[in-house]
Amino acid sequence: MVFIPQIHSLKRRQNQQAKLHSQTESSLNHPLSIVPQLSFRSAVHKEVQTLRSVPRFRLNTLLSSNFCLTLLAAVAWLLSCPADTFAEDFENDFESEQTSCRIEFDPRKVALKTHERNQTLAFAGQGAERMQFVAGEHGVPVQIECAMPPSRILDELTLSISVFSNRPGLQIFGRVVFPNQTDPDTGRPLTRIIGGETLEKSNSWQRIACRTNDDAIAKHLILWRASLKPTELDPRGMYIDRIILKQTLGPGMTEILIDDLRVNPVVKPNAEALVSPNDLQPKMTAPRIRFQLDQLQVQGRPFFPIVIPYQKEAPELFEQLGANVVWIDNYLNRDLIDQFNRRGIWATAWPPSAKSKQGTILDARQANLVPFGRETDGILFWNLGVRIEPETHPQLKHWVHQVKSSDREQNRPLLADVTGDELIFSRDVEMLGVSKHILQSPYSYRDYSAHLQERKQMAQPGTFVMTWLQTEPSRAVTQYRKAAGLSPAVIEPEQIRLQTYAALCAGCKGLGFWNWTPLNAEGPGYKERRLVLEQLCQEITLLEPFLASGEVIHRFNIDLETNQQENQNADSTSGAKAASRNGSEPLSAAAAVVRSEHGLLILLNGMEENAQYVPGPMGQSDVRVMIRGLPESAFLWQITPTGLWPLETRRVTGGTEIRLPRFNMTAALMVATDQGVAQEIEREIQKVQVRSAELAIELAEAKFARVVDVDSELMQASVGLPEASHLLDESRRTLEIAREAFTKEQYHQARTNAELTCQLLRILQRLYWQQAVRHVSSPTSMPHTICFQTLPDYWKLIQQLGKANSAASSHLRSGRFEDPDAMLVEGWTKDVTSSKEVIVYDALDPETAHEGDYCLRMASIPSEAERPVKLQEPAVTYRSPVIPVKQGDLLYVTGWVRLARPISGGLEGFRIYDSQYGVASCLKWSEQSDWQQFELIRPIWKQEDLHLFLELHGLGDVSVDDLQVKLLRLNEPEIVEVNATEQADAPEETKSKGNALDFLNRFIK
Repeated sequence: MVFIPQIHSLKRRQNQQAKLHSQTESSLNHPLSIVPQLSFRSAVHKEVQTLRSVPRFRLNTLLSSNFCLTLLAAVAWLLSCPADTFAEDFENDFESEQTSCRIEFDPRKVALKTHERNQTLAFAGQGAERMQFVAGEHGVPVQIECAMPPSRILDELTLSISVFSNRPGLQIFGRVVFPNQTDPDTGRPLTRIIGGETLEKSNSWQRIACRTNDDAIAKHLILWRASLKPTELDPRGMYIDRIILKQTLGPGMTEILIDDLRVNPVVKPNAEALVSPNDLQPKMTAPRIRFQLDQLQVQGRPFFPIVIPYQKEAPELFEQLGANVVWIDNYLNRDLIDQFNRRGIWATAWPPSAKSKQGTILDARQANLVPFGRETDGILFWNLGVRIEPETHPQLKHWVHQVKSSDREQNRPLLADVTGDELIFSRDVEMLGVSKHILQSPYSYRDYSAHLQERKQMAQPGTFVMTWLQTEPSRAVTQYRKAAGLSPAVIEPEQIRLQTYAALCAGCKGLGFWNWTPLNAEGPGYKERRLVLEQLCQEITLLEPFLASGEVIHRFNIDLETNQQENQNADSTSGAKAASRNGSEPLSAAAAVVRSEHGLLILLNGMEENAQYVPGPMGQSDVRVMIRGLPESAFLWQITPTGLWPLETRRVTGGTEIRLPRFNMTAALMVATDQGVAQEIEREIQKVQVRSAELAIELAEAKFARVVDVDSELMQASVGLPEASHLLDESRRTLEIAREAFTKEQYHQARTNAELTCQLLRILQRLYWQQAVRHVSSPTSMPHTICFQTLPDYWKLIQQLGKANSAASSHLRSGRFEDPDAMLVEGWTKDVTSSKEVIVYDALDPETAHEGDYCLRMASIPSEAERPVKLQEPAVTYRSPVIPVKQGDLLYVTGWVRLARPISGGLEGFRIYDSQYGVASCLKWSEQSDWQQFELIRPIWKQEDLHLFLELHGLGDVSVDDLQVKLLRLNEPEIVEVNATEQADAPEETKSKGNALDFLNRFIK
């Protein structure tokens, strides 16, 4: 064998070494960036190394004259090469402040507690990179990637690093890139890893190395070739571009420190052989999607889509939350799709469309799209948008045909979220969205549940139905508060939870969490939103085997105060009295039984009046649920993310009674005859219980801090409650118990106490809210009584009213509805439905006037008495004349309304709203009532010509009278003491909502 000596340069280029070190660390800002190549210290030139890679010949062959001449020429050429082509050792001493390693782990199984540069625990020098992980079970893998400059594989190449861990088993690897070989599984350049030494001792520093000597490479080539069969492996130009550390975690905390990384000698590959970092990332293959009626399967397993829109957040955030589909705005954003796909997250996007010059979508027979190719891989389904109106159906149908014609290879489904005509739309798309945002509006959770069930039934049988859930206030409220310089309104995390379980009980097969504010936004309530979304994604993932492959077979209601079902007419007086003391009305729950191949799943969702504004405690001990038709051999458990708990049952007349020791807002119960199902669920719970307990504590901490801040504001305004101090002290104490339980690894107790903390905080929130809303006819009468967070602004507005300028006369002279000609002249307009299903009567009616001779009456009845009517639009709408307003005005609207009979045929009922705040802040009626007064108080935040709208939806008979509109000019608020405590202690009859005008009229002169 001929020995080829290494030639070393005489002087180390220290300045280039420092630059190489800095650029290498920063390269991991992109997951797998190529490190720029700098000049190197001496090493074997690439051509000489090629000679070394040929098979070893017999001595007489090597000594042949032709070979010697060739060798001498190569050595002479090597000696004439510039120094920049030589090699240099690479070192990373981890002395800078920024972390440089990239960590890969499953966030559902592992929590990354610490990732930092530590300046006190280094192996050498001052710094080391430190990581701490918490896992709930054995065998959880973690991978740490460290940057290095790409280097050709040499017999002398050594990768080494100093490591410290409280657990042995950490192993070093090098990632080998084959630039001339395509991976048949991913379609990307092939990569493999070569293993090195393993950390053998815990709690002490050890240096571990990975070497690429000839023997090691020869052994690995045999394995790599075998893994590719029948494809041949092309090893030409292979190089190493990453150091990888792998550790298998066990239950509890695992700490890892790394320092003093070295690679020597580094010889850069041929420039043409280097592969782009993006080309090395694994690529998600085209999805295999299958529908069995409304059950979706992806890659051969049941799949429950959890969709979140992308608002330029880091992809890691979606991975942390647990979403499995992200809605992006550009289906050709290959880099973004790949980033999500690498994390196991599918994408959905708007598909392209062929349009005319006027912007209308062309018929697929006239124009079509270019067939979709591999550039659309990683997209699970196409999303045609939200709030699609029925009148756009012809255009949507053309769009569907265009997409179907162009996507024949993958034939992906299409999703359309529609506002009506569910039957028609469900014939054209495989996935139908039916959504309604009810938070901070007059629509209750019971209304919401009925609405989802009704709209789901209006689609074709077997249609896959999903819904978008509200996670933030309406745009109008958000814009007003921003323009007025006020802090944002907040959707409580419990409200998102209640929406989620209401949708699951309704039988939805997928959920979307709608947001237009980025999930990483900062401000009141935003952290709580992130935490509760992660909680819910975690719970849905646990329940996915039941939800994705099951169907709702039974729904019923439970009165949780009396432990009796509502249809048994039990006395709930005592429950109502107890509830009134802690700020809540009597609590009930909606229940749904889901049947699947794994058994039965029983979902419970709390139903509390006005929870869409401010949820109350919504908790109850010793709850009993009666279920019909359960097999006697069935086992029952309560599924929680921190444990699977067997439940006590007993046979009673009519079925099986299940006893729940404690109910808090929502619950999931499993009924199975196969113990193996429970064991599988238990294994999944073990993976997430640590993170679940941590989430509950973090959520309680965030909510506690926010409630304390609002309480402080209310105290400063002299409207604090005497109960506040006690409730906050109890919340603080319970939160400390939760933290202590977590440190003792008592995860279920930690989560339970964190939830109890939130329950105590909800009691205080509800009491504060009830104190405020008794002064208005409806929580939506004012924009400051729609949630707890805005209550300080409500009291400030009351103080401003005391200093407001006198109101002028009504801006609506015809609002008393005495003269139809006056209404016409002043500018009233109306719109009556063109539907043939109803007959509409609207007129100034003399029979039911509240004041004067006439009132405005609107009535609708079915044109055919036996036929049910479901209108997609209002039966009749009245729009007021223009009301000019400007910023700083206060719009004050009063009137009287009467419902001769309950309104049927729709959720909306009769509603009144203004054009500036929109329908989300409307006043709404649906139950029969005699004349009752209403009010609408609106701080104006922009100058415009404002209108009032009076809308009758469905079938009903409504009268309106004495409608007055006044404008007040607000002054700057002053500190005015309002003795809310005395008002809270006043007799019940003085607190009625009917006296709200008396409270405000003293400010309106």
